[in-house]
Parts: sequence; structure tokens; C-alpha cells
Amino acid sequence: NPFDDRDPFGDDPFGDSGGGQRDAVPLHSVRRSADQGGFLGGFGGSAYRAVEADMDGFGADEDSMYKAGGISQGVSQGDFSQGSREAELQRREDELAARERELRTREANVQAMASGTRPALNFPPLYPIMYHAINVEVPAGDRRTVRTLFYMWLALEAMLVLNSVSCLIVLVSNAADVSNAGASFGSSFVYLFTISAGSFFLWYRPIYNAYMKDSSMFFYLFFVFNGFHILFDAYMAVGVPGAGSAGIIVMLQCISSGKKAAAAFCGISFALWVLHFVVSLFMYIKVRRHYRLRGHTFSEAKQQAYLGFAQSGAGQAAAGAYIRSNTGTFV
Repeated sequence: NPFDDRDPFGDDPFGDSGGGQRDAVPLHSVRRSADQGGFLGGFGGSAYRAVEADMDGFGADEDSMYKAGGISQGVSQGDFSQGSREAELQRREDELAARERELRTREANVQAMASGTRPALNFPPLYPIMYHAINVEVPAGDRRTVRTLFYMWLALEAMLVLNSVSCLIVLVSNAADVSNAGASFGSSFVYLFTISAGSFFLWYRPIYNAYMKDSSMFFYLFFVFNGFHILFDAYMAVGVPGAGSAGIIVMLQCISSGKKAAAAFCGISFALWVLHFVVSLFMYIKVRRHYRLRGHTFSEAKQQAYLGFAQSGAGQAAAGAYIRSNTGTFV
């Protein structure tokens, strides 16, 4: 017993006792004895505290090893994030380089136009009368929209051809219930030229210029005439007899007359007009949303229209005539 009056160093508590077996001393007893100044209160207590300090030091070293592992792990994560930042910077540099090339190309085109050497006319392919290049003149972010509108115009041309062929088949089939088949074919043939040219110059070319120049006036021209075009799609889908359309009414008349081939052509034409109507309405709303996001207004469109007219030859001639009439000089 370490708390009796015997010499604490007389008996070795860790030595052999009788049967050669060692008496196990719990660690908490040793710790309590050291705290209470028992048999380890002197040199033994100092030894215990030294051992305890060594054990604490080992724990600190173990914690240091864990922390070092955490630091190495943090360094690995830092290397990964650094690589991500470098990749992002490289991507941005590539985008800036592409934009710079695009701006140089557009600047070269503008300088060429200013010096009188306009790019070669390339549209329409068979008889070029204008320069048309979406990838050159339209900003990169708007090219998809303009290209979709261009494909819509090309689809309109194909639909006008199909509509004229359908009206011709209805005329040749001589369906008894179909009235004014001849007038319908004549009108559909006229549409091939009038609607083709009108749609190009009244709503496609304005929206091309609107995205190219960011012009409010051209956006308004598109809204007005493309709105009429959407109504024209609905009109052609209905198929009023004698109005140049092979729509649903003419299709039903062909079915009642037993003309299956004519009815099939009219059904295809009707479905395409409906599809074109839906896509045109969707693109109209999309362009309208872009117009609002750009902050354009109707007053801005009027100012651009007045300025354009004043700079045109007709505007300058009208201004000159007005001045001469007020001053009385007619030279």
C-alpha cells in the first residue's frame, strides 16, 4: 500500500511478489498518487510527469502528423483549384481572341465599304444583287436567331412552290366540289413572285439589318411586316377557295369529291402552313424580347427614320425644293 508508513522505496510496487507474478498497478492510481504526493511524490512523481510529458509530446507529434496530412491535402486541393482557374483564364483568352478576330473582320468590311470597294455581291446566287453574309455582318451572339429567320424565309419559298403545285393538281383533278380551282392556281402562281420578294425585303432584310446595326427602326419594320406574314400563314392554312391556297377547306372539298391525291397534297400544304405559323410566332416573340432587353423605343425608331430620310437623296432633294420655294430662288 503506497499510503502506509513504510519506506516507499523499500518495496518495489512493480517487482515480484511471492509467486513470481507482478501486481498490476492501474494508471489512474499512479496519477492520483503523484497528485497527492504519495510514493511518487518525489523523484517518482517527477519521473511520472516526465513520462506523461513524453506521452503528451507523442500525441502532439501525432497531431502534427495529422495536421501535416491536412496541409498536404489542402495543397492538393489548392493545386486542383489553381488548375481550374488557369483553364478558365485560358477559355476567356480564347473567347477574347475570337472576338478580336471578329471585330477586325467587321472593321475591314466597314473600311472597305467606306473606301468604295464594297464586298462582292453574293445573293441571290444566280443573280446577285446584294451582299449577304450572316457570319461576317451579324454579331456572334445573334447569328443563330438571324440564321433561323433566314431558314424560315427559305422554307416559305419552298411552301409557296408546293402550294402552287397542289393548286395545279386540284385543278387537273377536276373535283366537282371544288370551286374556283383555276383562280386558286393563278393566285398561287402570282404568290411565287410577289410573296417571295415582299417577304424578303419587308421583313427578312429589315431584321438582318436590325441585328447587324442594332437599329430600332429596322426592328419596327420587322414587327409590322412580319406580323402581316404571320396572318398570311394562317390565311393560307385555312384555304379559302379561289384565293390561291390549298388549305384545309380545299382539302375537305377534295375528300368529298373522292380525289385522294389532290387531298393528300392539300393536307401536306395545310400541315406545313400551320407549322410555319407556329415557328414564325415563336420567333416573333423572341425578337420582341430581344428588342426590349436592348432598350429600344418607338421614339428612337422615329428619329432614325427621320435621319435616314434626311440623309437620302430623296430627302435632300425635298429639302432643297422646300428652301427654294420659301426663298423664291429657283435655280
